[in-house]
Amino acid sequence: MMRFTGFCSAIVLVVVSGLVQAEPSAWALFDKVQNAVKQYNFDTSFVVLKGSKVDTYRWIHGRTAEHEIEHLIPLDTNGVDILRRDNQIYYLLTDRPAFVTQGSSIPELPALLFEAKDNISRLYNAVAGSSLVMSGRSAQLLRLTAKDAGRYSYWLWLDDETGFPLRIDTLSDQQTALERWLVTHMQISPELPENLNALMAAELPQPADTVTKAAPEARHKLTWLPQGYQPIVDPAGIPQLENSLLSYWLLTDGLHQVSVFVQNSQQLPTQAYRDGATTIYVQTSNQLEVTVIGPVSIETARQLAAAVH
Repeated sequence: MMRFTGFCSAIVLVVVSGLVQAEPSAWALFDKVQNAVKQYNFDTSFVVLKGSKVDTYRWIHGRTAEHEIEHLIPLDTNGVDILRRDNQIYYLLTDRPAFVTQGSSIPELPALLFEAKDNISRLYNAVAGSSLVMSGRSAQLLRLTAKDAGRYSYWLWLDDETGFPLRIDTLSDQQTALERWLVTHMQISPELPENLNALMAAELPQPADTVTKAAPEARHKLTWLPQGYQPIVDPAGIPQLENSLLSYWLLTDGLHQVSVFVQNSQQLPTQAYRDGATTIYVQTSNQLEVTVIGPVSIETARQLAAAVH
């Protein structure tokens, strides 16, 4: 019996050792994919699949010795062109002046590709999976598994040669794909893509000196937070809701954001639905209506709504 116990212990040690070795190699893959989307010159097309809904985009990126530029073009008619030059992001509208903000990446692209690895490793375990052929290219699977219940996990398939992301699945607790980001065309070149040259030199509007109103002081308390989330201090107000909002919290774990709104009840039934990986949960009582919007499970959204007092 003691020999058998010792044998089992040896197996456990070997398995644990394998996992320890697998983790650094998996995070090396993560470094590779983040380097690919920040350092390469590329012209790519991708689709975002949310159930039966499909959105199509073209994403062009380039670097010179001094500057970085990228252009996100929706190929559906109702989208908005987005251009980033270094830390200036321009939302280019056909019928209104451009909206200008700041950031080191375009927020409409998968945040996972740009968030600091230290924060991702705080929230996820990384495991390298097997390879398969995807769109004629050899692709390596990287699984990012959530450490906390209620948080979505991610499966990424990376081009073996370049590390460029070919597919990203957002998975529920039950390992169901809620949303899929899928590259349909990819071209990487040593030179800056030609159509970015003109945009690099183009005269673009400066950010307006606008004062963003802060959200009103909360009249209620939020007595529970999901693991890893913290409220953002003094979040920006929401002009569309400023006359009806009683309390508002914007929560973040560094990668995702979740909004919690409190308004007077409109006597609608409690309801929950998903738009891809985004949950919209509305809880109604006789006096209040609490709405939770963000990339969390419906159960987590329900707990957040119930924590408003």
